[in-house]
Amino acid sequence: MSTPRYDQAQAFGGVIDVLEAVGAVYAIWGGLAVVAYGEPRFTQDMDVLLRGDGFPASLFVRRLRETHYHVDERAVASALTDNGFFNVIHLHYAIKVDFYVPHEFDLRAMIAERVYLPFDNMRRAAYVTAEGVVAAKLRAYMDSGSTRHLDDIASIIRVQGARLDQRRLEHRAAQLGCFGVWRALWEENRG
Repeated sequence: MSTPRYDQAQAFGGVIDVLEAVGAVYAIWGGLAVVAYGEPRFTQDMDVLLRGDGFPASLFVRRLRETHYHVDERAVASALTDNGFFNVIHLHYAIKVDFYVPHEFDLRAMIAERVYLPFDNMRRAAYVTAEGVVAAKLRAYMDSGSTRHLDDIASIIRVQGARLDQRRLEHRAAQLGCFGVWRALWEENRG
């Protein structure tokens, strides 16, 4: 059974409300970031990069629990200590939000460069930049070989076009060893 978009928006929005209330430094990436910069597509969860230093974990956990989310406080503490993953699940809708506290320089830079965009009619949220999403998707493609990541990049190119920092993305693609893949996507989708 598919989850209605309204339920997702409520579950995701509640987490954004808590992140903002506790003063977290975060950035949405993954499928929701693709939707923010590219064409609409379905995503089952929300992916969030989180800066761990100075993060008020106990307050975060308490506020989430008060607003009907399951969160394992030990998993949060472990992720903050070891630069890892944890997730939060809305108790009523069973919708998941995945968090990653990165140690990688490029992912930490994506958090630092975040931008605020409309999330829904009531909220703004922090997102990785369009270039950050493309770079992350190129990296994910190189790691997994999944063409889903290339489809996401093509979607962003079609919508963002000349607004993308092409030089920066060429440089990142060259670093990742996928310059040819990037150029082919750019040429095929830039309109």
